[in-house]
Amino acid sequence: MTTPRRRRRPGLERLMKAADELLYAEGIARTGVQRILEEADVARGTLYGNFASKDELVEAYLAQRHEGTLAAIVEQVGDATAPQEVFEAFLAVGERRSSADGFRGCAFSLAVAEIPDEGGVARRWAATHKTTLKRMLVESLGARADADDVAEELMVLYDGALLSAALRPGAGSFAAARRAGRSVLADGGVR
Repeated sequence: MTTPRRRRRPGLERLMKAADELLYAEGIARTGVQRILEEADVARGTLYGNFASKDELVEAYLAQRHEGTLAAIVEQVGDATAPQEVFEAFLAVGERRSSADGFRGCAFSLAVAEIPDEGGVARRWAATHKTTLKRMLVESLGARADADDVAEELMVLYDGALLSAALRPGAGSFAAARRAGRSVLADGGVR
């Protein structure tokens, strides 16, 4: 039995690559569809053959960001199970990304700042992303009664390091988050 070949869609791949780069670098509101099409070097039909609107393209962009970040963290975590190791894997991915040219912070926080609608696509994906990451931390904490609270404190440190690294590059945000994370885990959470 032969495995069916997946049809390559190079136009869609170029469209998504351009959308990812431009929506993150220039912002969702400031980046028009025409700019994305030109950067991707695709026809308008490629966009509207795959998405009904720019909103759907933005949703696909956020979904792709979520999947990429999650995959990077899962790979960094590897076989680690200890809470400190899992948390430090989060920070390692964030630190690596923050050193890249054009780093502006968390794509989900940026999207929510631009599209603050309570039930909108930005808030939905931000909630999905942050909830997924927090769940990973909760799982690493095992049966601790305070696992949810401690995981929330670690998420605040992670999010804060991302924001601080965007606003104050080179300030040591991730090192500070590592130290604070050790304290949170050793003390059983901040009270």
